[in-house]
Order: sequence, then structure tokens, then C-alpha cells
Amino acid sequence: MENQNNDEAIIDYANTSEYMKFVLGSMQYAIELPKIREILTYPEMITILPNVPSYIKGLINLRGEVVPVVDLRVKFKTGDIVNNQNTAVIAVVTKDKRMIGIVVDKVDDVQRLDLSALSPVSDIGSSIPSKYLKGFVRLHNNEMLVIMDIEAVVSKAELE
Repeated sequence: MENQNNDEAIIDYANTSEYMKFVLGSMQYAIELPKIREILTYPEMITILPNVPSYIKGLINLRGEVVPVVDLRVKFKTGDIVNNQNTAVIAVVTKDKRMIGIVVDKVDDVQRLDLSALSPVSDIGSSIPSKYLKGFVRLHNNEMLVIMDIEAVVSKAELE
């Protein structure tokens, strides 16, 4: 199943999309750039909600819109939770037009990825269950970048 082609990679832009890379614990993940509305520093004001799972931090007001905030570090137990200058909230918009903030350790950069090279993820090797992941790609520096299925992560069923 390994790709035996050792030639220099040629980017076919028809099969590529832009993804925002971010860090959770010691792993790099990415989500599709069009799903991202904006990136915020960790907010000082979060309205805490009663009787919700611990990974739902609460609600923030984002330009007049009430947005739930989900801490992926807590949800997926990716390591110690430290809020510092790198901690970010990525405001994503789902297919059904809901906006949700996801807390990550650090936002990295935008990367153009060819998803025809997407490999499936097993439940081994990632702290995040495979049902929340689309797969992974190997970057040119041989690092593994895991593509998160943000629709699955913030689906209504997950947040109830």
C-alpha cells in the first residue's frame, strides 16, 4: 500500500486544498481552511454552562453571535492543559451553519495538501479516536499531519 514513487512530488492543484495546521499535545493536525471563520486568542470572558461535559468550556460572544467553545485538549486528553500566549480558539463553521470555537494548543500555518495521498488512520498512533479523523498525509519533511474531521468532532450529537 506504500507509494513506491520516489520521484520529486509534483503538485496537482486540482487535487489540493488549503488546510490550517494546529497543534494538540505533541501532534500536528489540520482542518480545511474554508471551514474556519477566524482565529482568536484564548478569551478572557467565557460564560460557563451548567451540566455540560468538561470539554465544553462555555459560550463566547463573537461579533454578536453566541458561540460554544469546545476544548479539544480536554475532549481528547492530549496532555496537560496550559493556557498561554499560543493557546488559540479556531472559530469553525459547520455544514449546518453552526459556529463553534475549538481550543487548540497552537495554530501553525496554512498548508496546501494533496488529499489523494491521504492514508487511513488506525486507532493506534493518535490519542484521538479514528472516527474523528479523515486520515493523515506525510509532509515533504516526512512529518505526519493528521487531517481532522471537524464535522464529526463538533456534530450536534457530540455536543449534546
